[in-house]
Amino acid sequence: MTIEVSTFKERLWQAVLQSDVVKIFDNLLTIAVEEWASDIHIEPLENYSRIRIRIDWVLQELIQYPRHLHESIISKFKIESGQMRPDEKRLPQDARVSNVTQTNKEIDLRANTLPTVWWEKLVMRIVDKSKDIPPLSELGIEWSNKDIIETYLKYPNGIILNTWPTWSGKTTTLYACLSEVNIPEVNIITYEDPVENKVSWLNQAQIRTDIWFTFASWLRWWLRQDPDILMVWEIRDKETLDMAMESAMTWHLVFSTVHTNSAVETITRVLNLWAKPYMMVGTFNLVIAQRLCRMNCKRCKTRISVKWDKRIEYVKESFRNFDKDALKKEVISRWISQQQWNDFMNEGYVYAWTWKDPETGDVCPVCGGSWYKWRLWIFEMMPYTDEIKSMLLEWKQAFEVEKAALKSWMINLERDWVFKIMKWFLSLDQVFKFVKAKNF
Repeated sequence: MTIEVSTFKERLWQAVLQSDVVKIFDNLLTIAVEEWASDIHIEPLENYSRIRIRIDWVLQELIQYPRHLHESIISKFKIESGQMRPDEKRLPQDARVSNVTQTNKEIDLRANTLPTVWWEKLVMRIVDKSKDIPPLSELGIEWSNKDIIETYLKYPNGIILNTWPTWSGKTTTLYACLSEVNIPEVNIITYEDPVENKVSWLNQAQIRTDIWFTFASWLRWWLRQDPDILMVWEIRDKETLDMAMESAMTWHLVFSTVHTNSAVETITRVLNLWAKPYMMVGTFNLVIAQRLCRMNCKRCKTRISVKWDKRIEYVKESFRNFDKDALKKEVISRWISQQQWNDFMNEGYVYAWTWKDPETGDVCPVCGGSWYKWRLWIFEMMPYTDEIKSMLLEWKQAFEVEKAALKSWMINLERDWVFKIMKWFLSLDQVFKFVKAKNF
């Protein structure tokens, strides 16, 4: 923790003692941005209220304050937002507000109030406009996965889907992909709900369901905008799926998202939306699945053996039916040494947390005793190869498609996180929280 953040935390405490609502917000926003928090929770409880911020996926309590101050804090935000009614306390309300922190960083806040049995809860999603969209090369997409996504980004038409649960970083991945294909010769249009990041080189449209401007109704408008590349924020229904497929069939490259837990499960999801297999074969290029895991703290991590942990056997099972030549090439290309492979596969060595500074024995100054610092993506790429297309036309089930893909070439989520455990980025405990292990 830096001295500056400590100073702002002290100022926040003083502002609470003085019941200075303006200073509470000023210092709170600054702390959240400097700590790289993604969300702020201002919530009432039975006997007191509290403020929590989400850092590296985990909520951390920042401060508690008396209940009598809570209404002033919520009302102050409603008034300044200009988009919420201060007198409406029975219904949830939404707002989007721009602000500047005390460290001169511009941010957007996507805010929502929720009436609870104690009072209204306010949650603010932080979009730090000072952060640039990272290039695709910095997202942790390695070797065969990297080759696959770079290949399909060069295609002139078709659909690239990103499948994700909440908090998996899909926004960053989609914008990074669009950044790769952004050249002066192409026209890129996005249809988003909501527009989370305003990007200077994109033509971004905000979906407005209240006036019937929905994902399914945009076709008549975008055709007049002469687009080359489209991004549809989410495929939620048959109409939107049909529009995306029709766009891909008419020589457009389409990016979109869908809610499933893995790349192969998109087959079942899309078929349930009444898509025909021949349409999937003719339009789908690539499906990406991803998770965002917390990285080991580089300062306080230590090596331990978990040789007798039954999860190690599951890890070994994930490579058992993998093509041996493909596996060898993947290991070498990811710069995993023979020693690292043996240490993990034979001896069960992994890196775990200690939360202690190895030099002083005190709480680690880098992670603050939380064991983890920063986050790292794990990815799964399922390109629609000729083999997969043939299986779909034969009405093969999704699990049969996955089995065939895993046997020959596919690096799924499980395999990608195993490689990153071998390279000491992730802990065994952490990834099992975010990857659906089939044997457990």
